[in-house]
Amino acid sequence: MADLFLRFMAHYGFEVTFCNPYAGHEKGNVENKVGYFRRNFFVPLPTVPDMQAFNEELLGRCEVDWQREHYKKSAPIHLLFEDDKNALLYLPRHPFAACRYARVKTDGYGKFSIDGKHFYSSSPEWAGREVTVRIGAHTVEPLLPSGDPITVHLRLFGKQRTDSVDVRTTLSRLLQNPGAWRNSQLRKAIPKLLREELDKLERAELKETLATMEQLSGRYGFDTALQAMEEATKLGRLTSANSVVLAARLASFEPEESPSVDLSVYDRMLEPAGGVKT
Repeated sequence: MADLFLRFMAHYGFEVTFCNPYAGHEKGNVENKVGYFRRNFFVPLPTVPDMQAFNEELLGRCEVDWQREHYKKSAPIHLLFEDDKNALLYLPRHPFAACRYARVKTDGYGKFSIDGKHFYSSSPEWAGREVTVRIGAHTVEPLLPSGDPITVHLRLFGKQRTDSVDVRTTLSRLLQNPGAWRNSQLRKAIPKLLREELDKLERAELKETLATMEQLSGRYGFDTALQAMEEATKLGRLTSANSVVLAARLASFEPEESPSVDLSVYDRMLEPAGGVKT
């Protein structure tokens, strides 16, 4: 962790002066601030199911607290902070990545372990190989050689074993073995209407539909692909062509954001022969 802090210092260009450990009397002002926040923001002891959401809420409460008057300078804290900001250095263009990197070996399914008991997926093509993993406070990201993430997992903690699987990484494996569809994590993750429609398909049709899902995920993102295919299902026309058209429409600018974009061309492409919509 000392190495991480040294990189943090170098990135933002500041110096530090360390106090003696276990000597609270040397930094009483800091200790008092810790006590203030403990009494005012952590009593009663909060339950935190989502650390990132809690931190965002806590920041908002702190900003409200800045409206109070400073105990010594007889001025609102938020105004004093504005004065301090004028003396700060400019921030670097890119924020500091508070993370560490590790080289791990994946198993036959492309999964790897972090912190001993927590397992995460990479992708099937990385099965049995070494990958570099970026480990942050809230995320775990297996990386491609280019440095781009294969996928992003929420980091898990605790003493019990956990398995975190990004359903998008199971698509290519399902294409090789569509028979595994019924027991796949992907099936559990997609919307109910779309899941029921895919359950009705024969093996060849299912493979074609999953291939469309993979194609659209690569082009527009997984969520957009699912949304487009679900919309096609609602229209009663879950075909590759309709899914592609709907995904392109969803990925376009919203009309209110760009009035000059005519999205009706996509809607006409969805009309069946004769121009009557079903």
